[in-house]
Amino acid sequence: MSKGSLKKCLSILLVLVLVLSTILAGCTKETTNEVGDSQKTLFTPGTYEGEGQGFNGPIKVAVTVTENEITKVEVLEHSETESIAASAIEQIPKAIVEYQTVSVDAVTGATGASNGIKEAVKDALLKAGAKEEDITKEVKKENKETVVELEADVVVVGAGGAGTAAAVTAAENGAKVIVLEKTAIPGGTTANGGGFFAADSKQARSLGHEPVDTDKIFEMWMEEMDWKADANLVKQFLELSHTTADWLEDRGIVFHKIDKPVQQSHAEGTHGYHKYDDFTKTSQQLGAMLDRIVKEYGAEVYYETPAVELLEENGAVTGVKAVSKDGTVYNIKAKSVILATGGFVGNAEMVKEALNGVSVNASGYNTNVGDGINMALKLGAATRGMEAMVLHTFNIEGGSEVKGEYDFMELYLATNSLAYMPIIPWLNAQGFRYANEEIVYDRALSTNALVAQGDYAWFIYNEELLNILENEGAAKAGMKESVAMGPMPDITPLYQGWGRLTEIVNQMVTNGHVKKADTLDELAELTGMVPEILKATMEKYNEDARNKVDTLFGKDGDLMFEMSSGPYYAFKVTANNLCTVGGLRVNANFQVVRNDPENGYTPIKNLYAAGADAAGIYSDHYAHTIEGAAQGWAYNSGRLAGARATENALGIKVDLLKSK
Repeated sequence: MSKGSLKKCLSILLVLVLVLSTILAGCTKETTNEVGDSQKTLFTPGTYEGEGQGFNGPIKVAVTVTENEITKVEVLEHSETESIAASAIEQIPKAIVEYQTVSVDAVTGATGASNGIKEAVKDALLKAGAKEEDITKEVKKENKETVVELEADVVVVGAGGAGTAAAVTAAENGAKVIVLEKTAIPGGTTANGGGFFAADSKQARSLGHEPVDTDKIFEMWMEEMDWKADANLVKQFLELSHTTADWLEDRGIVFHKIDKPVQQSHAEGTHGYHKYDDFTKTSQQLGAMLDRIVKEYGAEVYYETPAVELLEENGAVTGVKAVSKDGTVYNIKAKSVILATGGFVGNAEMVKEALNGVSVNASGYNTNVGDGINMALKLGAATRGMEAMVLHTFNIEGGSEVKGEYDFMELYLATNSLAYMPIIPWLNAQGFRYANEEIVYDRALSTNALVAQGDYAWFIYNEELLNILENEGAAKAGMKESVAMGPMPDITPLYQGWGRLTEIVNQMVTNGHVKKADTLDELAELTGMVPEILKATMEKYNEDARNKVDTLFGKDGDLMFEMSSGPYYAFKVTANNLCTVGGLRVNANFQVVRNDPENGYTPIKNLYAAGADAAGIYSDHYAHTIEGAAQGWAYNSGRLAGARATENALGIKVDLLKSK
């Protein structure tokens, strides 16, 4: 090759190298940091919005980035319960900015909100041009254990309604108190409830209401429970409930005595329901109760610090071991320990085992996974009535997946209210009708009846009925009285149309959740019901509807809507579990006892339980005798356990009825 040719080839090669370098530089853009190191650009600078799914609905965020750094995360919109989500809204954005990743720890007790924020930030960062692997790196933390030794007269494990009541009672009666709470906020299941039972109060008297006859309720209660409940616990609960509403009000819990019961079916003469003015503020108010005993009585409260083990010597509990979010280990020596961890609603396997294999939806405070119960079981504790749960509402399969711009009530009617209609037949998995549907006016009874059939039931409509509801309201279909649901006095409008009902229902059909068929044979094939059973059931139901008499279960014949022709719609309905109320067996002094029935259940020294951890006032089901029983039990059992634990720790007598 001549020198000229060689020179020409080298020139071409140099040009190719320069072009290739330019292309590569465009593919992997790099900058130089302060120390001269080369690093690739992660983002296109700017502010980007993203959306994620929280516990209650969408969460929207705005994320500001430079080329290589997340500088700001702001939550723009959310529909979370403020008292529960507040800690996540504060902590998660800060952590993402600090660690430059969305893979930060969720805030315990606000997992839904935490995950929704992280999902929304990820969405925004991807819009900013980020690669997923660069924004989901695990946070590296130092694994350095610190051990702290503490002492208390009384340790309360859990800061829900029961735990807070126990801690305040103990502190006010002279005990040095330490409270351990696994989540970032107080309140637990209590902060999600609407109100509580109390037999008397200043507010009730101001309305002219006489004190509830708790002797009468005691008889009704024990009869309902077939005397399988602990009479001493029931009696103490009802007796103390004459004082507890005023006790709570004096300590900052804001509520009002309502004039009439919320649920129509509760027995006459049992109305003691005290409703929170705003249940979203209950967590804050319980927190203020704890703050006060910290300030006035030297109590200590440790959040995001779950107890992990009961300390024991010679068969007696001597304290608690706890581990905080930052890894600090607390060994707490105590004279008395009260377990108030809220039961096990969030532990699907424990719930399923307790219900003999039936699965239900955990709709309560799902961080309650049986911590206190399981710690006590390791010491040989006994349980009682584990199958007793607040199975209290229905869930229509597919309701949460409906998309579109609908008013709240339009969506609620189609995805919730259709499960609370006494005018339709409820069928089990085989196609048998299984209940008098009028019991829908009491959620405890109606949900118990469903769970007795297994995991689900089918609620049957036809197109004619849906059209009547949509265009004219439930009264036109034979319904006489509206159904109330918590703060909503009417979820089944009688005299007005139900919005875009059929449009939403048909979307659920398209999504595969609601089963639609022209004939009962086709409906049986789609649902798995036995064709012969389904057809016989509907034939009898329709005949009774024409004759205005329920020959099977005695329902008001006017509440039987005839469905002799299709198209038919089958809604798959499952049960919601608000909380568990079976748990550790306690004696009349709220002491946890050993699993030694041959010895009459001897107490585990220094160990107490309250609230959903303490079983005994129920047999195998939640009582429908009075409204607000679970929350009433939380506060009253907390006060009682706090008193007994303080007596044990200080050798004194505590009389909770002295101000009665």
